[in-house]
Amino acid sequence: MLRLEDIRLRLGRFRLAIDALHIGPGEYRVLLGPTGTGKTVLLETIAGLHTPDRGRILLHGREITTTVPEQRNLGVVYQEYALFPHLTVFDNIAFGLRMGGERGREMKKKVGAMADFLGISRLLARRPGNLSGGERQRVALARALVLRPHLLLLDEPLSALDRITRDRLRRELQRIHRQFGITILHITHDLDEAFFLADRMAVMRNGILLQEGTPEAISRQPATRFVAGLMGLKNFIPARVAAAGAIAVQDLGHLDPGLLASPPPYPMEDILLTFPSWTVELEPDPADHALWWQGTARIRDVRRNDSQVEVELARGRSITLHATLSRREAGRLSSMPGPGREVRIGIGREGLHWLPPGDE
Repeated sequence: MLRLEDIRLRLGRFRLAIDALHIGPGEYRVLLGPTGTGKTVLLETIAGLHTPDRGRILLHGREITTTVPEQRNLGVVYQEYALFPHLTVFDNIAFGLRMGGERGREMKKKVGAMADFLGISRLLARRPGNLSGGERQRVALARALVLRPHLLLLDEPLSALDRITRDRLRRELQRIHRQFGITILHITHDLDEAFFLADRMAVMRNGILLQEGTPEAISRQPATRFVAGLMGLKNFIPARVAAAGAIAVQDLGHLDPGLLASPPPYPMEDILLTFPSWTVELEPDPADHALWWQGTARIRDVRRNDSQVEVELARGRSITLHATLSRREAGRLSSMPGPGREVRIGIGREGLHWLPPGDE
């Protein structure tokens, strides 16, 4: 559906370098990365607002690298909506149709059908200044979708909304994707958003793509510490691979390499062992064979939110461990020890993964 090949673009001090990005027909692809990493530049390059210094962009097999934006048949929805404040909702949605030469009954029919689909028919006579953030975002989606674009580009469309509206619009985007079967490229820095919506995900940093795959696959086997951190992993423990393949984990003893989905190759020596915080248990059953390690640690901090309890632990002189407990799990403890107290802990086998040392 969409292919980017050997894209190079320089804008001031920023450089975009995408060796390859392929998005299949009907796919919901999420591009995940921190603010300032070049996600919007990439989206605008696909849309035709920037012309790459090198490389090719192909849509349905046709090269569009130098095609003007209005001839690419792409829909774009921005974080700040980009609606015309002096036009009514109807005229905002109809704008692209009018630019394409449509008029009269057929245009009204298309606008009405899209407004019905997105539940904004009652707003057609209003202006954007009289709408809520969620309503304005629905108008922006309607304006893009009414043109039946080949590809819908979403530039952090939910980040300016409150949590309730954001959750509602996530489900709306999921419904749009399922019902229209449209191909979507959605950029965000929100991991929950990516997991909820993406068929496949690409992780971006400093203008380059670091890893692609399903959200679950990237979460289970991140390629670098940066990707692991972006996927929410917090436990990173230095380890060394011995000549016989055994893994010595700092302050935790030895780990059977057979517990890893892909043991590190020898003669690699220094590695990082990582595992999700939900695999760290407090007051574990000593006979639990699902744990690869049990011992004690000192509590540094306890943080509670609406659904979880996060516990930061110290083991030895330099190891920090992070445990995430549900409210129910925390309630089952004999007591929740405070900072400075020693507690028995265990680390589960599930989710164990090794990384090369360093940030990249």
